[in-house]
Amino acid sequence: MGARSLGTVLKAVILAGLLAGVTLAVFHSLLTEPVIDRAIAIEESREGHLEEGPPLVSRDTQKRGLVVGSVLYGLFVGLIFGGVFYLAQSILPTRRVLTRAALLALGAYWLLVALPFLKYPANPPGVGQSETIEYRQALYLAFLLLSMLGGVAAAVASRRGVPRGIAAAGYAVFALALYLLMPPNPDPIEIPFGLVLRFRAFSLAGLTLFWLVLGLAFGLLAEHLQPERDSGNLQPRTASEPS
Repeated sequence: MGARSLGTVLKAVILAGLLAGVTLAVFHSLLTEPVIDRAIAIEESREGHLEEGPPLVSRDTQKRGLVVGSVLYGLFVGLIFGGVFYLAQSILPTRRVLTRAALLALGAYWLLVALPFLKYPANPPGVGQSETIEYRQALYLAFLLLSMLGGVAAAVASRRGVPRGIAAAGYAVFALALYLLMPPNPDPIEIPFGLVLRFRAFSLAGLTLFWLVLGLAFGLLAEHLQPERDSGNLQPRTASEPS
């Protein structure tokens, strides 16, 4: 199949991003929010907890914000994903657009979600001290940036003649070193660990579902929104052919 035009990519990625965002919102609303409610209840009932009045943002407002935020997140991430696909589609392996999109989504999922999550998994309310929040955010952002740079470097090396096996092995060493050398999360876990594990499982499952929907929906839409006659696959007519 031929390359997708910029207009096709934009239409496909906007629709796919919105769909992935809505899927993420529904998933977390049904499964993750009850775990957050339980974690907040434990935190509020913890011995020595001081009541400081009502929260600045109510839980109902937070839950509505989750829906809006998830949809906007899907649109924002989708546009970035579409931009990368448009620029890199000619160097992605295979010819089918759906396969290209799925491979790109899989790579993005590993670099942006799975590897960082292995080192710094998400935690529910009640885990983490306010004094360390900036430090924890800096650790996560640094890991995320290094993860992306390592993946891009491996891809560029492979494209420039380095054997794929060597490039893959080099990236594996880099990823392992990154995981082992980056500092751990400094905060203790003071709520039931089973609750933390459920929250982490739902958080990772939601992001996995998001990237699955984004990659597959974008690939299918990009295939069908641009007919093959617009993809440059038809040979131009010669002068002897009837008009």
